Amino acid sequence: MTNVRWSVLVCTLTLAIALPIAARQEPASPLPPAAPEKMAPAGTAARGAQLVMLGGCHDCHTPKNQDGSIDFSKSFMGHPANAPLAPQVVGGASTNMLLTAWRGPWGVTLARNLTPDKETGIGTWTLADFKKTLRTGVNPKGEVLRPPMPVPNLQNLPDADLEAIYRHLMTRKPIHNKVGRVEAGKAGGNGGEKK
Repeated sequence: MTNVRWSVLVCTLTLAIALPIAARQEPASPLPPAAPEKMAPAGTAARGAQLVMLGGCHDCHTPKNQDGSIDFSKSFMGHPANAPLAPQVVGGASTNMLLTAWRGPWGVTLARNLTPDKETGIGTWTLADFKKTLRTGVNPKGEVLRPPMPVPNLQNLPDADLEAIYRHLMTRKPIHNKVGRVEAGKAGGNGGEKK
């Protein structure tokens, strides 16, 4: 075999091996590098902060920026007063662009203010009120929590986890934001119906 043929054979084999390997490489992550935390002690506000991140509580209870990122300056304030509701769709469910209002076969739901504001949030709730709400799906006013609130995923959490979440929420900045009520699909409330 001549040197040219050997060169062509080596190049062909190299490409045959290298191209599939290069094609399998993962794309670069758009996120900053992971920085795993140590698990905080059970029942603490620090553990509650970890649990609300794991549970995705900000996904619904914190408005989003225009790029879809969480607006942490409004942590847990719920559906902003006078913000748009989710649009009506046929045969499905929808949400607004802030991801704080939903509409589906159950009606309209607005994310509740979970800050410790005493007038518009959960600042007057006791730990017992908080636990009972998540265990039963009915808040202290007698309103039934509606989708997408994942009560079935939360109601059987250990007491220490619910205590930690409550403690964390009570450490947050109170934000005065009257979510209101929704009656017959029209804006005005927290979406809960009286039980």
